[in-house]
Amino acid sequence: MSVTTALKTVVRTSLATTMAVFLGATILTTAGPAAAESRCSGTMVESLSIKKSSTVIGYLNLYWDGTYNCAETQSAGSTWGDSKKMGVIIKSCPLSNKGSYGCNSIASDSDGGTYRYYAGPVRVNGVNRCVQAHGDITLGGYVYLVSTRVGHC
Repeated sequence: MSVTTALKTVVRTSLATTMAVFLGATILTTAGPAAAESRCSGTMVESLSIKKSSTVIGYLNLYWDGTYNCAETQSAGSTWGDSKKMGVIIKSCPLSNKGSYGCNSIASDSDGGTYRYYAGPVRVNGVNRCVQAHGDITLGGYVYLVSTRVGHC
């Protein structure tokens, strides 16, 4: 393709985009965090924001499918697609731990490493048990962490 042809293509594309915005049309872009699909099955029962100051950099998402609880740490915002350390832990706990931040773990599953989008999924059996989950993202040497209370019994 010649430089002249390439330049004409860019001008046409820019003009079409400008007209679409002017006319109120929806412009499709590449999928980002809002379009991200979970790798856990079931229904989302809790989602906590992982923040650096007031900026959301990710989410800890917890799911229930009727038998298993599943958790994942999802990157968001400016961290979406950037390689970084991320982790997620889920624990099943006795019913007596409900509402606390401490869990006498019956079983647990974890995942951690250097990822661009997700850590997890991790799963534990949640029948007749409570669960607790932790999610973290490391940026610039600082670990940003959220934890659920023991619940979803």
